[in-house]
Amino acid sequence: MREKAVSCRYGLVAYCTGSLFVVLALVVSATGLGPIDDHQFIRSLFQGKSFGVYIMPAQGRFIPLSVQEYVLAASVIGPSPLLFHLIAAAKVFLCGVLLLQCLLLTGAGSWTVAVLWSIVLFSVGCANAGVRLQVGEINVLALLLVFVWATLVSNAPAGTSPAKRKGAAILGLLAIVTAFFYKELAFILALGFGAAEALRFRRQALGPVPRRVWALLILGVCYIGGYGLWHVLYTTDSYARQNALNPIAAFHLFAANDPFLLFIVVPLTALRGLLCIRHARKQTVYDSLLVAASLYVAAYLMLSMYNTYYLLPAYGFAVCGVAGLVASRVFPRIGALLVVAGGVFATNNAPLALSDMYVLGSIANNHYRFVQVLAEWLWANPLPNAAPRNLVLVGVTPGNGAEISSSLKTYLHAFGVPDAAFAVQHNEVSDNLAKSSFYGIESQADYRVQTGDLLIYNPYQRAAAIVPPSTPSQREICRSEVERSFPRWTTANWIRQCGFRRDTCSALYLAYRPYTGYAAQLVTRSRAAIPDQLAPLRTLSYRVRPPLLPKPLRAGAVVSREVMIQNTGNESWPATGSMTPGAFVHIGYRWFDASGNIALEGQRTALPETVLPDETVKVFVTFASPKLPGRYRLVVCPVQEGVRWFYSERDVAEAEETAIGIAPADPGKSRSEPSSGLR
Repeated sequence: MREKAVSCRYGLVAYCTGSLFVVLALVVSATGLGPIDDHQFIRSLFQGKSFGVYIMPAQGRFIPLSVQEYVLAASVIGPSPLLFHLIAAAKVFLCGVLLLQCLLLTGAGSWTVAVLWSIVLFSVGCANAGVRLQVGEINVLALLLVFVWATLVSNAPAGTSPAKRKGAAILGLLAIVTAFFYKELAFILALGFGAAEALRFRRQALGPVPRRVWALLILGVCYIGGYGLWHVLYTTDSYARQNALNPIAAFHLFAANDPFLLFIVVPLTALRGLLCIRHARKQTVYDSLLVAASLYVAAYLMLSMYNTYYLLPAYGFAVCGVAGLVASRVFPRIGALLVVAGGVFATNNAPLALSDMYVLGSIANNHYRFVQVLAEWLWANPLPNAAPRNLVLVGVTPGNGAEISSSLKTYLHAFGVPDAAFAVQHNEVSDNLAKSSFYGIESQADYRVQTGDLLIYNPYQRAAAIVPPSTPSQREICRSEVERSFPRWTTANWIRQCGFRRDTCSALYLAYRPYTGYAAQLVTRSRAAIPDQLAPLRTLSYRVRPPLLPKPLRAGAVVSREVMIQNTGNESWPATGSMTPGAFVHIGYRWFDASGNIALEGQRTALPETVLPDETVKVFVTFASPKLPGRYRLVVCPVQEGVRWFYSERDVAEAEETAIGIAPADPGKSRSEPSSGLR
């Protein structure tokens, strides 16, 4: 048995080391700076200015120690994106080591420790806090784990020296008080745990309440008093008011990303609370940890504030509380079920966490390169009379997207673009008037795009907009090389989409990949006006570059390819960018069999805008091949809806030279072939 236990411990350490290495690799894969929060580093450290403490009366925020570790390192080594991400990786590593040590102190078995450790490490909160800089929750988690370690040492059975207990208690108090200045609501954990412990000592007659518990309560109350006084005297607004959501919406978001806390920890705390009320002797220090974690969760639910990492600090208390109860065997059967349920949650949400880390790293890298290229282009292409060039953030609102606007301005200033050289515009209505007011941005829904504007596409669009191909009215200036990441699917989603629906897995994968790139397109002319009365076109003249379809093409296959088409006539082709009813021009295709009969007519593809004579457009067309094997001719051309197709008999005859053999479909494989050019 001893050899088996030792083997399990070695396996636990190997698993934790390997998985921690994977997480750290994803953290340091981010080598750039993102637009959210990270612009503070550009504004200060990279420009030689003092960062200062993070105290904002205009938002009611009091977290003076936030990002000071970055400030200290930058003052010694010099600021760089890589340095900041290395510091973030070090914090994640510290949390992993401290968490493992705390879980081992509870006496829980190796399997229990591995599951609970995974719940934290692969949580959505840990993933987002580890990659996003200037997020204090990862610091708070580390400090709270120090407090938990100190608490478990102080509550250890006889044998621990009084000096070690006293030293641990002091260290724990210093750690949790320091956490107050990284996140205001950390005081809830202190007061919740302290009150539960004081009640335990009183009800169980364990002697006088320890000084460390009284000190914890006094420090928490002092912080509340000081923060409340500062709030009354100095603050002018509330961050919570600016970011409050609908309570039901907030609950759903927390339930999706933090199911362990909402569906295991909170109900378990309620169950244990009822039991401990009836039987005082059954309360343990682990129950106090669960009470504090549940109160922290309840506070955010009451505030209706949500972010992916807001509940991260509660995980340290929660998993150690569950581990201690399982190890104590106070409810052996239920404890085993809780560990299994926790393992299911961890396994199900792990792909979300890994996807978030990869997405945030990709966004940071793409963003940092994009703003540098954009700054160089603005320098090299000023408007006449030194007029400011409008940068239109496509799909970004002046409300919840206000920070994106502020970030873009900050980065361009840092790279030497004067404020008079550009103006950031929005074409969406504000969805958060409090934020719009705070950032001094007015709703710009009536803004009309003009010639010379730059359309900026980014991952933070509230009104989703796909980056269109270059058109006669929009010329691409710069674009990220890698624009898509992995779908943000849970394990259950992956199994459902690709385990039982293999025929649609590829299509769904392409459709749900989040956009992580950046692109800027120059508006070269206003979009041609569409006539009020759409009349049949007289000159049906065009030129098309044949699509490069695979040979042979399987029967019933679906592929997407880029098609270049030119208007060689002397009339404009009316189009709206969508399949609007009316005599508009769209792109269509037909397959002809050997007898010249139409074997298949495919779906239309809308032109992005009205095409003037001699203009060329690029569109992506999805082609479906005939289901019967044979040899066919493919004709791709414009079609004016309700009027006629543009092709002639000569076009059909010439298409024979590019005949494509249709091979029988392979029933064992998917009939959908994704295109590398599909966006």
